Amino acid sequence: MAISRTHNKDFQALMEQVTESMRRHVVLRSAIKKILHLDGTPLKSVSCIGEGDILICCCQYEEMIRIEYTVNKDFQKQRELQTRCDERRIYGDTLENVKPTDLPETIRQQLKHLQPLMQTPRTVIFRGYRRCNGTKRVVKMVNKQYMDYNLDDPYLEVEVLRLLRSHPNIVEMMYSLKDERHLYMVMEYMEWDVDEVIQVYGPMSAVNARKVMKDVSAGLKHMQEMELIHRDIKPANMLMRYSTETGVEAVKITDFGMAVFYKGSKLRSCCGTPGYMAPEMIAERGYDYQVDAWSLGASLFHVLYERLPYANDYTTLDEIYAAILSGGPNYPEKMIKDTDPEAKDLIEGLLVRKPNNRLTIDEVLKHPFVDQ
Repeated sequence: MAISRTHNKDFQALMEQVTESMRRHVVLRSAIKKILHLDGTPLKSVSCIGEGDILICCCQYEEMIRIEYTVNKDFQKQRELQTRCDERRIYGDTLENVKPTDLPETIRQQLKHLQPLMQTPRTVIFRGYRRCNGTKRVVKMVNKQYMDYNLDDPYLEVEVLRLLRSHPNIVEMMYSLKDERHLYMVMEYMEWDVDEVIQVYGPMSAVNARKVMKDVSAGLKHMQEMELIHRDIKPANMLMRYSTETGVEAVKITDFGMAVFYKGSKLRSCCGTPGYMAPEMIAERGYDYQVDAWSLGASLFHVLYERLPYANDYTTLDEIYAAILSGGPNYPEKMIKDTDPEAKDLIEGLLVRKPNNRLTIDEVLKHPFVDQ
């Protein structure tokens, strides 16, 4: 049977559906009470189920027996054929050649002078100006089918932006549109992101770094109150208003393409930007809100030193993951003596391998470096 995380949101309802389906073919001792992976790990939510997983269903008093489970060969061929068809359909829809004139008429009627800021095969970001008053806007266009097909968890960016609307440290979405294949999000425009400022002006001062941490932590706190994990916190996903005279004026979190709801069951999908990913995510041991805290610590390190705390000189995923899973952060010797001691204390409180010992976002907001 096919399981959709869009339609099977309640795990108990899923077990009832599985019970009903199986009773048509076999005699069950009772209703299905447990669903396990092949290694015996119990599933507690639909989000634990991945594409193509083979699962073991158990009645109330049944125990798992370790035998070599196999899949019907005809079913396996059918699934492989469907996968190839899906890939041809989804990967063939590239956005690299999309032009402003290809955007929906509703958007083109409201925005003028649309120009691409970033263009990849799966995502395009345009900048334009409102026709009524000249205010700058961003239009983000994504291949919805690609996102749904490739992410381990549902693609929820539009829903998340609606839920987080009007918070001062979350980028604002004005409205969204969708067609059969694409999603369009019209959002506020900000001139800089933190990564761009560092590339142009170099590492930030303690004063500017403090403002970045305070605003991003406030945005993350709001997300946690809404039971959301961002999973891709990094300087490039921190939009900001900045000037050389006044420094950092405001920072807002953006890019919620990997955001997911957290309802208490540990998540296991490995996603995000490798150099900023927490050890428990890389090891797929199960994680919660604390992955964002780790990424925030790695971001602060980059803000202050213009480098990553781990694997700064590595390029392969294996090297990056190995560096994060072992050893401590690699401070630049020439700069460490000038580091604000409270900033260093905050970094070391966030880059802690055991999530339970890591500073929480609430604790970050109360930390002496931030709470000034």
